[in-house]
Formats: sequence, C-alpha cells, structure tokens
Amino acid sequence: MTDWLTAVARRLGGTPEVVGRSPLAGGYVAEGVERVDLRVGDRPLSVVVKPADPVEVAAMRAVAVVEGVVAPRMLHPDPLVLTWVDGEPAAEGDPVPAEVWRTLARVHRHWFRKRARGIPVVDAAWWAALCERTLVAVRGAARRTGEAEYERAAGLVAEWATDPRIRAALTLLPRTLCHGDPHRGNLLGTALIDWGNARMAPAGLDLAVLEAQGTSDDAAYHAEAPALSGPLAAVEREWARAHVHVQYLGFAADHLGAARVVEMIETAAESLSRLGPALTECTNGPVVQP
Repeated sequence: MTDWLTAVARRLGGTPEVVGRSPLAGGYVAEGVERVDLRVGDRPLSVVVKPADPVEVAAMRAVAVVEGVVAPRMLHPDPLVLTWVDGEPAAEGDPVPAEVWRTLARVHRHWFRKRARGIPVVDAAWWAALCERTLVAVRGAARRTGEAEYERAAGLVAEWATDPRIRAALTLLPRTLCHGDPHRGNLLGTALIDWGNARMAPAGLDLAVLEAQGTSDDAAYHAEAPALSGPLAAVEREWARAHVHVQYLGFAADHLGAARVVEMIETAAESLSRLGPALTECTNGPVVQP
C-alpha cells in the first residue's frame, strides 16, 4: 500500500482498495492531478490526488480549523490528497451560491488580523512581483502581435509596480486568509475548491474576483464577515478592483486579446484614480468594525 493510502486508511479506519483512476482537468487544473476511486469495506469513496504545493497544503490546514465551511478536506499532504467534491463548475452568469459566500465570510472572519502559517502575504514586494509576472505575458503579447495596446498596458503596469497609492493601501488595510482565485471554475456546487492561490490579503480581493464575473447577491457574506466602514471600506474596494484586474491581465494577454486587455487596464486605472482620494480621507481615522 502506498504511503498516502496508508495514511488515508488510518483516517478512515479501514483498508481502502483502489478501484479506478482518471486524470482531472477543469477546476482541478494541474499536471499530474487525478481522481482516484476507492472502496473502503462496502463504502465507495473518491479522492483527488495532486502534487504537493506548500501553499495549498498550508491553506487546507488553515481552512480546516474554520467551522461551517464547504471545501475539500485534506487527507494527506504529500502527495496532496483531498476529498472529492462532486458537481460541475458554475457557468457564466450563474449566481454564486449562498454557501460559497458563507464559506468566504467565515474564513475571512476567523483569520481577520491573524497570520496563517505558510501563506504568502500581499504587501508592496508581493505586488511588485505580481506586476513583474504580468509584464512577461503582456510584453510577450506585444512582441507576438505588434499591437500598440499591449505596449501601453505594459507601460502602465510597470508604473503601477511601485505606485505609492498601492503601497499606502496595503499599509492601511487589515489582512485575512483569502482564497485568492474564487472564479466560477473553482465553484463546484456549493463548495469552493483549489486553494493553491491562497494569500494573506485584504478580504476585498476575493469579493473583487467574484464581482468582476458579474453581479451576485452577497448578502450571505456581509451577514457574517468582518466589515470595514467609512473611507477605509472605499480604500479596500478600489485597491481590490485594481489588484484583480492586474492579477488576471496576463491571462487576458495570452488568451483574450487586446480589446479585453484595454478594458481591464482602464478599469484598474479608474480604481487607482479613486483610490487616492479615499486614502486622503483615511487620515481622519479609519473605522474597523469586527
């Protein structure tokens, strides 16, 4: 029996037998990821087995201590073995299930102003590194296509890498454990999967990712999540919108074309233009409501 099967056997109190294996794509995208179907006595059980990623392992440990979340459960860290979540990824335009909002709210509340071990922190250096990674894709698209829109986008991202408004916002805003990538492909039924992009960041990051995919009723989130008020809430909202549109800009440059890149750059620029005044208002003393 392999090491992970031995560990799963201890967790389940039985001897699992492998009855099927199949590679996975979609919400579990990664090389070497597979679904493994087991039988433990007369009970069927499916798991996801994937190469260990230290951030995802740390995230699953951090999520496991939060009550009332709907997410995979880690059965073994290396290789990473997770309980199987049955369901199809949410389609474009589908509402975000209330259970997903509640999962985010409970994770954000539990880890508010705390530090989860092994999870990267979004600070000025992290932001600069994100901009550098984004620039590789945007400049590559400029060379590949010769379209001027990519060159303009690259110039703005290079400037934003050291933008004092971003630095100031990240100094002011409280952090929590964020999923980091809660797009609809990572929503399976009511579960939020693939925590490999988790980070300690302002909670607005996760909300902005969902907002960018279309409006949805987030009342279930706000009923339980820690809330910022006054100008600090505006700082978080505008920082998050700018951040998210830069975060996904590399993907857009590789796959979505110049028009979408221009749209995303303009959205980020508009948020940054509003971020400055919101930061100025915060000098009067931001209010945080736990």
